[in-house]
Amino acid sequence: MKTSLLLVTSLAALALVASGCSSSDGSGTSGKRVQLDVKITGGPEMKQAFTNAQGWSIALSKVELSTGALYFYEGATIFSWAPPKKTPRDRAWEALGVRTAWAHPGHYVPGEARGEMLTATSVDLKAGDAALGAGDGVSGLTRSATFTFQSPPTGPRAASLAGHVAVVEGTATKGGETRVFRAEIDAADVANTKGAPQVEGCPFAEADMQRDGTVTLAVKAPLWFDQVEFDSVPKSADGKPVLVPATSIARNQLVRGMKAGDAYAFSYAPR
Repeated sequence: MKTSLLLVTSLAALALVASGCSSSDGSGTSGKRVQLDVKITGGPEMKQAFTNAQGWSIALSKVELSTGALYFYEGATIFSWAPPKKTPRDRAWEALGVRTAWAHPGHYVPGEARGEMLTATSVDLKAGDAALGAGDGVSGLTRSATFTFQSPPTGPRAASLAGHVAVVEGTATKGGETRVFRAEIDAADVANTKGAPQVEGCPFAEADMQRDGTVTLAVKAPLWFDQVEFDSVPKSADGKPVLVPATSIARNQLVRGMKAGDAYAFSYAPR
């Protein structure tokens, strides 16, 4: 992947600089190689209900997610409400009353590469925090990241995901209305304007990574569902989850939420 190649090249160049300028006394000189363990968490929303901007109270019962490579950068993220270039499909949704304004990085410049974690992993966020893999980095200021969806690798969760990058189930209630839903999201659904299933410009709590440490990725599911209006989801006749129709407004709104950078928040803690 082009992004990966660019990052590897950048990290290699920084490593060469590190070999020439890092101090032997461990005083924190910029350019040292650091090892990064990476984990993922879904936060308290995995265990308790939350209410979205449309007034629906949502309780999640399944949140399975397949992640790919993660990249960390020096550049700061600037969020704005200016929409990206509209596609014919966007205009069609707007004609049906779907909001197109969504948070995304505005004038975002990644800057120097600070690290990467290349392991593809499938996780069940309802089961709690999980390790994603080991990554490598170069010491220095880190302020943004790129998140990647990837079709699930072989393993115990691959069968459950059935080729999707995310499967989410839950119950949404509003007034006297209840929807028991299941959403299946594919890599093509969350592709960015470059055609890659990546979310660029995700916030990374500003950190000066000078030592080996742990990077935590917090997936903020409430932001996925913030604008979802469940009226377009059929009611369940037997209490079992109903698949959110691929052509429904609700699914389009969910996909938009999953492509918003601020739904993936990164942080670093030294070891």
